[in-house]
Amino acid sequence: MKSSLSSFDVFAVVDELRELKGARLNKVYQVGPQELKVVLNIKGFGRAELVIEAGRRVHLTEYPKPSPKVPSSFAMALRKHLGNSFLEDVFQAGFDRIVAFKFHRAGKEFLLVAELFGKGNIVLTDEERRIIAVLRRQSFRTRELAVGKEYRNPPERPDPFSITPEELMRIVGESKADLVRTLATRLGLGGLYAEELCLRAGLEKTKTHISFEEAGRLIQELRSLRESIKERKACIVYDNDTAVDVLPLPLESYKEKKHKFYPSFNKALDDYFTTHEIAEIEEEGEAEFRKEMGHLEVRLEEQKQTLEKYLEKERAYKKMGEVIFIHLGEVERVLKTLRDARKKYSWKEIIELLEKGRRKVPEAGLIKDVLPREGVVVLELEGLKVRLPVDKPPSQTAESYYEKGKRAKEKAKGVESAIAKTEKLIREVLEKGKRVTDTGKKPRKRVKKKRKWYEKFRWFHSRDGYLVIGGRDATSNEVLVKRYMAPEDIFVHADIHGAPAVVIKTKGREVPDTTLEDAFDFAASYSRAWKHGLVAIDVYWVRPEQVSKQAEHGEYVAKGAFIIRGKRNYGKGRVELAIGVLFEGDEARVIGGPVEAITASSRYSVRIIPGRLKSRETAVAAKERLMEMAQESDKELVASIPVEDIQVFLPAGGCEVKSLRRS
Repeated sequence: MKSSLSSFDVFAVVDELRELKGARLNKVYQVGPQELKVVLNIKGFGRAELVIEAGRRVHLTEYPKPSPKVPSSFAMALRKHLGNSFLEDVFQAGFDRIVAFKFHRAGKEFLLVAELFGKGNIVLTDEERRIIAVLRRQSFRTRELAVGKEYRNPPERPDPFSITPEELMRIVGESKADLVRTLATRLGLGGLYAEELCLRAGLEKTKTHISFEEAGRLIQELRSLRESIKERKACIVYDNDTAVDVLPLPLESYKEKKHKFYPSFNKALDDYFTTHEIAEIEEEGEAEFRKEMGHLEVRLEEQKQTLEKYLEKERAYKKMGEVIFIHLGEVERVLKTLRDARKKYSWKEIIELLEKGRRKVPEAGLIKDVLPREGVVVLELEGLKVRLPVDKPPSQTAESYYEKGKRAKEKAKGVESAIAKTEKLIREVLEKGKRVTDTGKKPRKRVKKKRKWYEKFRWFHSRDGYLVIGGRDATSNEVLVKRYMAPEDIFVHADIHGAPAVVIKTKGREVPDTTLEDAFDFAASYSRAWKHGLVAIDVYWVRPEQVSKQAEHGEYVAKGAFIIRGKRNYGKGRVELAIGVLFEGDEARVIGGPVEAITASSRYSVRIIPGRLKSRETAVAAKERLMEMAQESDKELVASIPVEDIQVFLPAGGCEVKSLRRS
């Protein structure tokens, strides 16, 4: 089962990754001890995530892992140098398991190097190949990976794609290993591709020498493999239903196995590694499940034993009290006899006298033991041995036994309550089954949905179902009004400089007051009133024919601003927003906008007001609050929501997350 990429795999995936040239690096996250998630923006495509796992793999992913709340120092260093940089090139170092990404920003060049052999490493260098950040420091015989050191590649092997038959003959002849091992190690092909070459060239893999013609056949087959990569027939190979390998092209070695084909090697790698990763997480979850169930079952058994102990004590103490009262006369005579004897004899003498006279005195037959130090006598009453203090009235002793029984009964009730809680926990664990309880660990496929035309603006749907759209900046204000505002629509604007243009799409319908209120809150919240920390401001609405770019003589209308003529219909807009979660099938989607509109249409939502938190801090806090609110069945979907999807709906300026205010 493949656990890391071979040199040939790296060659194939790099061939595809070159299509990323020109992409802008948005953010870098360290999502595991060895793993980075690199967020790229690709012109004409949008957002894409790249996985770089040291010592293992590099590929694009549709299963991005959740971003950590606090970035690592390594991720921070990468962001410092690579943030908003552009990808200039992707290449393989020689024919080694090394992928290098060349970025440039502000006239400077950087190289992000992923080493996929051994324990692996990730290194960032400047244009002079001086290391400025490294995942972890390493020292080798020929090089050192540490900040400030010059980055050097490992000693290079011969390039198998440019090797000549004479060179290949010499390498095989000088090797102490057989043909297949020599191809695997000396040329860096790895065992699988070395076996494939021998198979395709019709050569015995155990040979130790090859002819010129045989060397030529091997080279020809190798180049044929290289050309086949361009056919985009990547596949995952299955043994029964278990994925055992992932390849950039089908191989003769696996011709009897089941194959699943993909349009790109990146997609095949993504599915293969993610499937195994999910399986590992589920196995871990199953182990956690068994461990948790084991602890709970042991606890339950111990609690049941403790309950039985207290119930037995309750019965025994109650019985002791009862038999004392039933035989009260006999007991009193025995105790009186012992008290009288104590006036004349020592305990030792009394015990000797009892032994001699036990058969003559009926009451003496009740005595089973005398405990001088405690001043206690043990009587056998109805087959039950009962301890009684000699100097205390037996009725009082009986009452003390009743009290002990009551205390044992109260403790039994406490244990019964604890048993009920444990049984409830067991039911909850069984209901969850063997699922992983930490949903944040499990990768979830992100489906790239086609954006609707209005999603390039700010938008929401009102409580009454009306689409309300707002500009994000001066340019989008212009586009919104000129291209998308129809004569039957409503134009809304906050009465403050720097507010967005807002349009209610009416489709010719009468607009209810509740929709106007939502639009007023929307316009107020995305205006400069948010930065000023205001609670509410004046907002007005007008008809489209009242909105113009035609200024009076001598006046100037700035980009994104408009002239309003005629009567304005004023109202108040509250400066607050809500972030909510919608569920569409098996996907969770973020929406944002006026509090009443968002809470009316979302399952979970939080309120956002002006504050001091930065955009990302607010988004993280909002997601945490939504996770707390989510039912167990929804937690995995909510956990899969990227923090960036929440940030999109936040206004410019500081924020604070509040509990939801219901109307």
